[in-house]
Amino acid sequence: MAAPASFATQLANVRRLTASGQAHQSKPANLLVAVESTISAQLAAPSALPHSATAYYAALLTVLDKACADEIRPGETGEEAAETEQMGAGALIPAILYLLAIVAPETPPSVVASKLNPALDVLLPLFDTALPHPPALRSLLQVVTALLLAAPVGALAAPLPRKAWNYLLELNLDPRPKVRHIAQEGVRKVLTTPIPPRQTAGNHPYLPRAREWVVAALDDETKTGGATGKGKKIKFDDAESAEGKKAIWVIQGLRGWVAVWGEEHLSKLCSQLLSLPPHEHLTTQVYSLLSLLLTPPPAEAVGPAPSVLANLPTIIESLLASPPSLTARAADVPTYLSALTSALIKMSLQDPANLALFLPRTFTYIFHDVLLASPDAGVCKAAAAAIGDDGLVRYCLTDDAVLAAVNYVRQGSHVPGARKKQKTPFLTKMIDAVAAALDSHALKMSHLLAIIASLVQRLRLRVTAGGEAEVDHTGRTAAEELLLDLVRDVGDLRIDKGFEAKDAVDQVVGGAFAVIGVEGVLRALPLNIEPDASGRAPRPGRAHLLPLIRTRTTNDSLAFFTNYFRPLSERVFERKVAADEAGRAAEAKVWDVIVGQIWDCLPGFCEMPRDLKEGLTPPFLSLVTNLLYTQPLLLSSLLRALALLVTSTQQLASSAAPSAELLKQFGIDQTTAAANLEFLRTLAKDMVSVLLNVFSKLSREQRGMVSDVIGYWVGIMTEEDIIATYTTVTTHLSSNLASSAVPADGASPISHTMLDLLIIFTPHLPATQATSLFTATAGPTMLEHADATVQKKSYRLLRRLIEAGKLGDAASGEKVEHFVERLNEVAAGVGPGAQRDRLLLLATLVDALPTDRLHLIPELLSEAVLGTKEVNEKARDAGFDLLVVMGRKMARGGEVRRAAVREDEDDEAMAEETVAADVEEYITMVGAGLTGTTPHMISASINALSRLLFEFKDDISSGLISDLVETVAVFVGSKNREIVKSALGFVKVAIVALPTETVQPHLPVLVPALLGWVHDHKNHFKTKTVHIFERAIRKFGYDEVYKHAPDGGEKKVLENIKRRKDRAKRKKAAADDDDDEKPKASTGNAFDDILYNSDTDLESDEDEAAPSRPTKTLSKKERRAAQGNAYIRNEGDEPMDLLSRSIAGGVSAADPSAAARRRKPGQDAAHFATTKSGKLIIAEPESDDEPAPARAVGDNAYMAAMVGADGAVRTKAGLKFNRNTKRTREAENALGMDLDEVMGNDKPRKKKAAVHAKRLGDEFRAKRAGGDIKRQGGPDPYSYVPIGQAAARRAKGGKVNLTNKKKGSRA
Repeated sequence: MAAPASFATQLANVRRLTASGQAHQSKPANLLVAVESTISAQLAAPSALPHSATAYYAALLTVLDKACADEIRPGETGEEAAETEQMGAGALIPAILYLLAIVAPETPPSVVASKLNPALDVLLPLFDTALPHPPALRSLLQVVTALLLAAPVGALAAPLPRKAWNYLLELNLDPRPKVRHIAQEGVRKVLTTPIPPRQTAGNHPYLPRAREWVVAALDDETKTGGATGKGKKIKFDDAESAEGKKAIWVIQGLRGWVAVWGEEHLSKLCSQLLSLPPHEHLTTQVYSLLSLLLTPPPAEAVGPAPSVLANLPTIIESLLASPPSLTARAADVPTYLSALTSALIKMSLQDPANLALFLPRTFTYIFHDVLLASPDAGVCKAAAAAIGDDGLVRYCLTDDAVLAAVNYVRQGSHVPGARKKQKTPFLTKMIDAVAAALDSHALKMSHLLAIIASLVQRLRLRVTAGGEAEVDHTGRTAAEELLLDLVRDVGDLRIDKGFEAKDAVDQVVGGAFAVIGVEGVLRALPLNIEPDASGRAPRPGRAHLLPLIRTRTTNDSLAFFTNYFRPLSERVFERKVAADEAGRAAEAKVWDVIVGQIWDCLPGFCEMPRDLKEGLTPPFLSLVTNLLYTQPLLLSSLLRALALLVTSTQQLASSAAPSAELLKQFGIDQTTAAANLEFLRTLAKDMVSVLLNVFSKLSREQRGMVSDVIGYWVGIMTEEDIIATYTTVTTHLSSNLASSAVPADGASPISHTMLDLLIIFTPHLPATQATSLFTATAGPTMLEHADATVQKKSYRLLRRLIEAGKLGDAASGEKVEHFVERLNEVAAGVGPGAQRDRLLLLATLVDALPTDRLHLIPELLSEAVLGTKEVNEKARDAGFDLLVVMGRKMARGGEVRRAAVREDEDDEAMAEETVAADVEEYITMVGAGLTGTTPHMISASINALSRLLFEFKDDISSGLISDLVETVAVFVGSKNREIVKSALGFVKVAIVALPTETVQPHLPVLVPALLGWVHDHKNHFKTKTVHIFERAIRKFGYDEVYKHAPDGGEKKVLENIKRRKDRAKRKKAAADDDDDEKPKASTGNAFDDILYNSDTDLESDEDEAAPSRPTKTLSKKERRAAQGNAYIRNEGDEPMDLLSRSIAGGVSAADPSAAARRRKPGQDAAHFATTKSGKLIIAEPESDDEPAPARAVGDNAYMAAMVGADGAVRTKAGLKFNRNTKRTREAENALGMDLDEVMGNDKPRKKKAAVHAKRLGDEFRAKRAGGDIKRQGGPDPYSYVPIGQAAARRAKGGKVNLTNKKKGSRA
């Protein structure tokens, strides 16, 4: 949703319509201009527009009071006294109300409250005359709402505010939608806005009256049955007589403020809603509001406990007794189910004892009478959600109900024919009903699987191993005891031929992996990967479970991976090696992929493992170390596993959640996590050593993830181990700093590697080592090193040290000044590629400067300004960011000692002068660069001012902004193109980002200066300038821009822009309304979007929109029918068993006959022979032609893809497709001809006619008569004779006369 426009923008949008041909637009605009002129005349000093909201409010109230005056004053004819009767378009009072609707919300509440009664005394009588005029009535409602919002509590009891409130309530039933919605919004704002000093909404003085009005309106609807009685007076004209319409409007308005209705009054409201007549659309609104009323607050919400609804059982009984029809009123079923489940959820919170009375009945109705009986896909989806994730299973199944079902199973009562020792629990009935429906309702398979997935997630409660079931965080989950057989049956469905609901099955099995655990699920659904003793793999194979284990495993047993998957991977790897040695490449590849998938599962087992110490055995750690060195394809999985071991344990150890809750959810708490962290700390030194070796052997592009993992493990090392490792790294750096030799192919020099490791160690170094490292790195040895990469990493290391905050005195006081001096000394020797990191270091340094050292900012300012002209994009962005950081630092306050800036030894007063640090002072410093001696410096200063203006436009005065715009406008007319390019960017930022009233006074200077570049194509000046004019016209209006254009040909540019814009509007209006507009691409940076995005709304005159293929749009009925269609495939000759669960594999949502006609992937491969390994043998046709040069064919194909009608080019915003224009088609045809020549097509080509030499102008000569003629559609012979052609012939030596006459003959 777009943010509301500012006060100044709203007034500017009204002001620009003074010349509009529509009376309802021009009248408010002219009135606004007149009011502003009056206010300006009364001010002692001129001020920029807009004036204060208080001034507008007082002036408009005065005008309204005079317009509504009844008496005839001297000099009036009496027509003015009847002004209140005129509420149509162009009248005065609607214009005043329109402006008041803008001004009143912006006026300070104290000002509004001081004139509350006089204002209402004038406004309230206007309701009767404004009633037939919706525009005036809407404005009046907005004004009254603003007055009531600003009124203090004591004033609300007065008669006039109460009368205004009654008007708002009554207009909630206005039949005109816009009027009604504004009245409803007004009631919502008044009731939900806290009255100071209260901080929360509720208990408004008008809330009881609003409740009474709603109750009376609903009672009236209940008594009349929703129909208008005979002789009943209708308050509003054109009132609709549709049944239930009034109640619908009441409920729609009530939704906005029902949150403050009051818990103690909800029972009566719910009863009234249920007693409303069952009219179409009304029932849906009632169910929706009931769902909103009964929905409990979120668990994390802070507030009083919700009150108990005394009639909640009656509400549920009423809902169960009157369900909507599945055929006649299917659209009401989803909202009805939402209301019903919300009522049960509320009962589970306030009255769990009575929940058992309604839960079975509700489930029976939703499951059997709705889900299994309804043919509508939308209804079935809502029913599945009401049972599963959004309703009964998730919120209404208590732990006691789960334990009862587990005990029932342990007693053997669930076995068919067994003696039942207790009543069958509700949860057991639910599971049995879902399992039975899998066999008999294959068409509802996807919805049933969603319910099973919800059951799996809910039954993660862990219970004791035997005997009476009790909660025990070390035991098995209830899902393993109650649902494992059902999960096995669901998992077997996936391997049925043609089964389509594989994603739903994966949700069930994946949830089982997460809840039950991998070990428990694999007992029911074994992988069956390895062949048995006979050499055949067990059936069915379930290698597809490995990706599920990878994505869904968490908080599992790491020891199970060590004992099961590690030996499995070793055996599979041995089979891969054997297949390689036997020359079975395809089989070896399969085993290799399985090995990779097995180790991809390791990160899930390392995330909060329940048995970390038992899983990290020495043999397993030795294997992991070996794999890190020897298996680069497994490196990513191993690194993620090592990272999760540390991070997940740290998160759990520092968790603020209650220990009992953590034990219930994860089986481990903070104490166990802390013990695991100590165990990992004992392994950290050896693990870091291994990772350092791996890091040093990798190329620079592959080190990112390894460096992150090193940082995690270094973070848990002891201080002694960190110092020892740090000493080793610095020793290697010192001994290899002068050498740039590479230890191995693809690796980096040792000095680069050691610097990268120091950067990783920086956040974890003790203060002593951090200070010594900072001192050593800041020296000339590092910052002036001949290797630019060493410089870059040194700057990066310094930045990380400052960010770590462990430098102490080294980063404060005089030492900071010495450090800045040292940086300035080495500025001239910064190597290529190090500039970005240097600018980032400066940004970090400026942000950490003490407030008494702000005089260092001007010393670094010139480098920041010049950084905006860097060739490298990242360095340029760093320069802009440094400018913003400096501005924010100055905005925080402090003092800048100008003595330290201007070293003037002769002026003692200057030596002691200090100025307050703020944004305006900073921008003044940057603006000094406009006096630079080189165009490069001036251009960089303009770039810097553009960025600062965009960033701090709300923090600087309008006078400074005007001075900046006026100054830079001069540079638009400069003769230096580098300066002009930056100035155009500044102007564009100013027009787009600044308020209208700030830029508009400078249009007389800007418009002529910009028009001077509209014909210059170099550096895209024309495109940039035209786009600036488009934005200016959009903001200020065409007339405002056009009147400042000088006389001459440049005015035609603005006329052309307007003409093309009007044409684009007409095309857009004529386009189909169903076409979706493509969102404009964004770079993610608002300043870059303004500066570099030059997309225009106008189309080129010579480009035409490519015709698009018409697509058939399905109606809602057709789409609903298409969603509900289901087909059963019969692919074999055997009889079809419709009662078998395997029938689900033959259910399809697509028509099988249509699929049979569709082209199958690989069907053309049947026409080719294959080798033993499965490769296709494509026989080349015999031909005497020479083969086409591959490079030439590729080049032409590439060019065709780039410039052809169907081609595209890649830009920053994505793919930009070429337009299907005549020029594009001609270029494509030319490329096609060249391609035919290269490829040697056998098609006979037409022989070109011989080209005979022609005299100049022969194309205009008549065939049978003398003289020149003008051919239809051709150029005029006297205006378009190609002089260049004559010059070309002259160059060849021929003598040509433009008239084709012999020399000396008469014309």
